[in-house]
Amino acid sequence: MDVYRTEEEQVEAIKKWWSENGKAIVAGVIIGLSTIFGWRAWDNHLNLQAEAASILYEQMLEASRKDDSENTRIYADRIISDYGSTAYASFANLMLAKLSAESSNFENAEDHLRRVIENSSQPEIEHVARLRLARVLIAGNKLELALETLNDSEPGKFIAQYEELHGDIYLKQGKNKEAQQAYINALTDTAITEEAQSILQMKLDNIGGT
Repeated sequence: MDVYRTEEEQVEAIKKWWSENGKAIVAGVIIGLSTIFGWRAWDNHLNLQAEAASILYEQMLEASRKDDSENTRIYADRIISDYGSTAYASFANLMLAKLSAESSNFENAEDHLRRVIENSSQPEIEHVARLRLARVLIAGNKLELALETLNDSEPGKFIAQYEELHGDIYLKQGKNKEAQQAYINALTDTAITEEAQSILQMKLDNIGGT
């Protein structure tokens, strides 16, 4: 026997069910559509942000190629202030750190590099910033802090660069044996370029390594 004996009973049952559940269904559909369109709107917003930031980034690079440090800073500052949530903000901070280091403003360079380390979601960019920060700290004779900066992260595929900087720090500290071992460790990385190998070998030869 059918659950409902006539079409009229089926219609009445549907009406009753809809009366009890219809509002919830409509609300669910509206919420679902809102989520979909809201996500699309947000995704579109992010794409527009990235596109605008990329234009400023290209202008920053062009100014840098022309050695126009004033406009390079202007474009970099705009990227950071207006598009700080994009990856371009990290590149802008790296650029500002470079300009600051070149003018021996090491404190300012440190600040920009720390921002990259703290905010970048890309491990490779973080490593680049950490290595540059260590170099800035070495230049400022903050050797222990430079060591801490290097030791705060696993070097991964940047092992040669990390070990070379360890060697540079030890050498400035007068720890020739430790420096020698660090340069040897760096040379064991088969991924480094011939130029990098030559520089490491020169450093090693200067302290009596083989």
